[in-house]
Amino acid sequence: MSSNTSMTVDSPTPRATDAPLNLNDLTRFYTPNTQVPRSFLSANQSLTGNPNSYFNNNDLDLVGDILTNNLGDYGGTHDVYIKFAQAYSRNSQQMDLQRTPESYEELCDLFLKIIEGEHVRTFASEYKQCNLWEIERNTWNLINQLQILRSTHPKDLNIPLKPYLTEGELLGELIATKIDFAEACVCIHQCFKYNMISHELDLETHGEIWSETKSHILYTLKDESNKYLDPDGPYRNKTSLLPTDQIHDKELAKSVFEYLRRGQIHNACDICEKNGQYFRSSCISGSIIYHENQNAEEDAVEGTGNINRSLTRAIFYRNALEVDLDIYERAYNAVLCGDVDNVAPVCRTWEDYVWAYYNGLIECKQEQYFDQRGRISRDVCDEELPVPMNLLNFTPEDIFRSVEALKVDKSPLLKIFHKVQELFILNNTDEIVKFLKVELLDKQLRQKDNAAYSQIICFAAHFVLFLRDMMIPSPDQESDDIIKSYTELLIEYQQESIIALYASKLSRELSVETYALFLKGITASYDERFELYKLAEKHGLNVKAIARKTFDMIFDEPKTEEKYGYISLRNGASSDTLTNPLDPPLRETNDPVEPHDSVKIRGLEWLTFNKDQMIEAFDRANALCRRFLAKGKLNAVKTLFREISNSKSPLSSYNIDEKKSGYEYSVLSEYSFYYTLTDFFSKNEYWVKIEREKSLDQTSYSRDITKWSMRIREATETLEKLFDKFLYALARDSDEDDLRTQELEQIKDIYVPNIVLRLHHVYEKTQKIIPANLNKSFHLANLIADENQQLYIHFRRAKKLPTLIECIKSSYLAIIRDNPSDVILY
Repeated sequence: MSSNTSMTVDSPTPRATDAPLNLNDLTRFYTPNTQVPRSFLSANQSLTGNPNSYFNNNDLDLVGDILTNNLGDYGGTHDVYIKFAQAYSRNSQQMDLQRTPESYEELCDLFLKIIEGEHVRTFASEYKQCNLWEIERNTWNLINQLQILRSTHPKDLNIPLKPYLTEGELLGELIATKIDFAEACVCIHQCFKYNMISHELDLETHGEIWSETKSHILYTLKDESNKYLDPDGPYRNKTSLLPTDQIHDKELAKSVFEYLRRGQIHNACDICEKNGQYFRSSCISGSIIYHENQNAEEDAVEGTGNINRSLTRAIFYRNALEVDLDIYERAYNAVLCGDVDNVAPVCRTWEDYVWAYYNGLIECKQEQYFDQRGRISRDVCDEELPVPMNLLNFTPEDIFRSVEALKVDKSPLLKIFHKVQELFILNNTDEIVKFLKVELLDKQLRQKDNAAYSQIICFAAHFVLFLRDMMIPSPDQESDDIIKSYTELLIEYQQESIIALYASKLSRELSVETYALFLKGITASYDERFELYKLAEKHGLNVKAIARKTFDMIFDEPKTEEKYGYISLRNGASSDTLTNPLDPPLRETNDPVEPHDSVKIRGLEWLTFNKDQMIEAFDRANALCRRFLAKGKLNAVKTLFREISNSKSPLSSYNIDEKKSGYEYSVLSEYSFYYTLTDFFSKNEYWVKIEREKSLDQTSYSRDITKWSMRIREATETLEKLFDKFLYALARDSDEDDLRTQELEQIKDIYVPNIVLRLHHVYEKTQKIIPANLNKSFHLANLIADENQQLYIHFRRAKKLPTLIECIKSSYLAIIRDNPSDVILY
């Protein structure tokens, strides 16, 4: 009789608590060929247990929505970054740093389950998605287990001498006293986890051993002695099984190997018994290390395992060397005795080979220790029954060199995580960080697979942060480079809420530069910018330095019309006739501001969030004014003043008229100078508008001459007052900043002659309405020649003296034409 059933991998009991790895539990007994200790099951349950213990239901719903809608970008799904940031932040706040890798492991497992729930691994891209989450999850698990072991393993442990020790007790003693052996146990268990995928092992169950062959013998042979085959019958009698039984035996051997590969020896025994092969089950169970448990109810000692395991191990090795046996039968026998050579032919992955080597290493080390400490079982002295001891002097470095020589890593992405696992097992964290930096600097990785790059850099950043939090040595420069690269990735993906968190983990200079780089690109409202500023303050960043750096970055950014757009200079710029080719074209104050100039103006906002930076904000405003005025951008300067006077800006409430001294006085005086200068041009434009109304409509002029005259008179008086104020506020070169001095002199060379000539033009045009203005226009020459003011210097450097002389000459001719008798006076 036969039935089709499926043998499913057992799922360990879900984790009830998040207790760290307990050394006492670990030392109960452990071997890859025995039941896995409960300590491993309780501390490593994120794969087949309950992966959601770290998250509440709302978190799970959110992540489900995220990944359901963004499965195509598995590594770059933006909210994945949010969840990792939340996990890191939560553990940091609760000072539960040891649990950080476990929470990352749970996250990876959660994302993996969601992806697998939505997709079947049909296409290469889906395999890659799942494989990356799997290997990252397993990497975090390995980091977690090894770090717990390294931080809790006793340095000096006194083992009390006992007259009688079982091999199970000796193994516990070995794990408790030799951390390298304990780490090997952790490593092989991590390899178990990698292969504990919850898929079914399909095997047709035969309740009776070799039923087809037995039936054939029964109906074809008369000799009743062959009616029943004992387990050794086919080999002893040199009689082949029927093809059906041969195929089933091979499939059974493969299933046994698969269970042993998972560390599930009892499942391997169960599947043999269900197929009627009790002899095979008994042989496999003979690999279990002998240990004793006290039965309190019966006041007796119960023994479990094989007291003559060394003899059984030699038999396994003999079977592994039998060339006539099936490859998987030889392989599982090799597993049970620690032979690597005969396991290797069925290994497929990097994890398989590492597991095979560590399995052999553990077998050799524990057998050596049992011999040294005096095992109670009889030693195997028969030279015809040797046991594999070729890995006795192997080190973890030897294992990874051997595996690397096989070149089994075909995926460059998986190879990165394998290298991290290797180096962490070797306790070489410095090299991990350096390796990750080199890999992440490879531009080809991002060009070929940006999503995978994003996932790997996310892992790298959180790994570096874990090392720092646990005070595990790591190179500072490379660590900062990785965190900075990850922060820049978050900036690129506009993850505003978590950028400050990661920027705060950089060195002071880098944190300022990185967060300023982020703020530089923010074009949101004033209130939204303020929230980002407060977020930086919350995470302990140097907000003053960041605000300063942000403005400087914006200020120093070159003009890029491609990025911000460009507005051409319209015809009829302000008083073109009063300029010469050496001057920049002057924009009118109400002209639209070019987008890149608006960005620079808004950059000043970052300096207004802190009252201690008010004067600094005015100083930077002066720098902007100098930049704009040197290019004739009066419109940008006026917009800057309008933004500063905005009620939302703290600068609007600053009293610049109060008496100041020192640096503050110098800054505010220069600010007043630019304000007055711009105001003069604005009022001059208004004057020109009024003056043109007269020439455009003579009829209206004749009817409303009085009203018009009043308006032009008021506008002229306003310009006169502003001119006096301008001369009073004229900035002097009083500091040692060569660049500022040079810029200021350039501005005065442009605008002092321009303002004087404009005022002369106003006087000349209004002499009929205000007769005294004719004399004023002539006496401007005295002002220019005044040694106290030294305005002539700017006329000379601007090559405007000929223009001034022509204007004064025109005024003189008008005066003597109207009053010939005054010629002697002039």
